[in-house]
Amino acid sequence: MYPALKLEVQGLKWKPLAFYAIGLTATPFLGEVSPLVPYFFTGFLFSAVFSGGLYKTCSFLLPKPYKRANLFAEVFISHLFVAFLFAIPFALLDTISFFFALFALPFLPLGYLVSLTFRNPRKTLIAGVLLFLLLTFVPPGIVQMKAQEKAQNDLGIKSLEDYEAKKGDYHRLVLELEKRYTTYAFFSPGAQLELFARDVEVKDTRDAYLRIALTLATFLAFTVLSFLLFLRFEPGAFIRPSPPALYITSLPWWIRVEIANLWASRAFVAFLLLMLLPFGSVLKAFGMLFLLPLATLEILSASPVLILSKPVGRGYLLRRFMVISALFAVSLPIVGASFGVAFFLASFVFLLGLFTRRGALLALPFLALLFAPAIDSGLASLLLMLLSTVPLGISAFRISRMDISAWGGMGED
Repeated sequence: MYPALKLEVQGLKWKPLAFYAIGLTATPFLGEVSPLVPYFFTGFLFSAVFSGGLYKTCSFLLPKPYKRANLFAEVFISHLFVAFLFAIPFALLDTISFFFALFALPFLPLGYLVSLTFRNPRKTLIAGVLLFLLLTFVPPGIVQMKAQEKAQNDLGIKSLEDYEAKKGDYHRLVLELEKRYTTYAFFSPGAQLELFARDVEVKDTRDAYLRIALTLATFLAFTVLSFLLFLRFEPGAFIRPSPPALYITSLPWWIRVEIANLWASRAFVAFLLLMLLPFGSVLKAFGMLFLLPLATLEILSASPVLILSKPVGRGYLLRRFMVISALFAVSLPIVGASFGVAFFLASFVFLLGLFTRRGALLALPFLALLFAPAIDSGLASLLLMLLSTVPLGISAFRISRMDISAWGGMGED
């Protein structure tokens, strides 16, 4: 047996196996939902279990006489093989469930990217599960909402009577728009799976093949990206580039420091990639609901000794928050008024972080989903931008009173 495969098989704990046994036993009794069970189990394996153990496996095997590319290939194939073995019993019960499981493939390289970013099994597990749930459930909901909104505007449906009169045209247009928007959301396995299941039901083979092709292309693209990152991977070290060109001498030192810190920030790098990718402004604004608060929370991970040693006073923490928010404001031409929603959420999460940073991290996904409906409303964004003065004012008061010398950074509370 290959060393990587042996390590992965031995590393499987009883909890995933117990969930697998429960899912396999319950599948015949779940009715129409049963084909989705292997997708969720395989997606969980890829995004959390396998990726969580990647750092440990590679740290163990890299000192051995392995070529970097060969090690990646062996680990990658081992994960695919184990997942394939788990999917076979479901395929024997229902053939279509095997095809549903294919849509979980992009979560394997995505899990690798998360693992290589955090270098911590526990953080990788949490981030992987959140990523799996977000990409499975959020984009399909946004696609459906935008398709219905555009169909209503195009057909001039403003009342229940209009809907009853144009019901057939409305549903036909919504289906066409959902197909188009889901193609734009190629990065979401959940969106592709939902449309694939509908195509199977109505026997639309052409669109079904398109959904599989988009998913496999996304899987291949993320695999190449994770492989390139893996080639630079060193156990115990972060990849944190900070080009000297970022230290622009014409700017104040405290702005130059924040630019350098942001360039080394995983949240800001993800933000730049998000702005460059060909997504709609709504999706980019939704992504910023997570990335701006995460970037501001990184302020609180700084060593208290470094903060106290600077002749800047306690207000330096709030100043750093404002500088980071201003740098994120380069997205204003893209996300428009939605920036106000992200700024308010960042100020509120920053305030929570001053009391409990771990609690702020856990609350962030729920708060982002709570404020997501407001990202496309200019009035709501302006109102939240004005209301952000409240958490910022409380933050200033908290900073003036808190014991910074006893502050342990992001890893402690």
